[in-house]
Amino acid sequence: MAMAAPAMRMASSASFLPRLLPPTVFSASRAQVLVRQLSLPLFPNLNIAIPVGISLGLPSLPEVLEGIWEGILKAVPKKKTSHMKKRHRQMAGKAIKDVTALCVCPACGGMKRMHYVCPTCASRLKGFLHQEAKAKEEAQAEEEVKAKTK
Repeated sequence: MAMAAPAMRMASSASFLPRLLPPTVFSASRAQVLVRQLSLPLFPNLNIAIPVGISLGLPSLPEVLEGIWEGILKAVPKKKTSHMKKRHRQMAGKAIKDVTALCVCPACGGMKRMHYVCPTCASRLKGFLHQEAKAKEEAQAEEEVKAKTK
């Protein structure tokens, strides 16, 4: 029984720590395991080693995060960005460009885009086609009326 106590002390202070921590974090020179020795009144020859704390010699978490946390707090906006400002930012440099490829329509003399139908001539043609369609409908209606009267 007396042999078990030193082995347990070795196991608790040296062998379990490298298994818990990755090799890059664990360094045997900086790591310390605080162990409390207990002896039970019923078994005076039996000593038990209980790990109380582990010290790795690394800087504490608040010290590490202090610089990072200050940067995060400064980056938080104080107010919501309005829809107008957000759209101005998103649409910057995407404005509608001026049309430079213009020419004179040979039929009516108005301005039109190159390789496109002149809008003035297109509206005149559309009106003319509507007039012809109405004339055909009226002619068909008259023929139907004549056919019914016969």
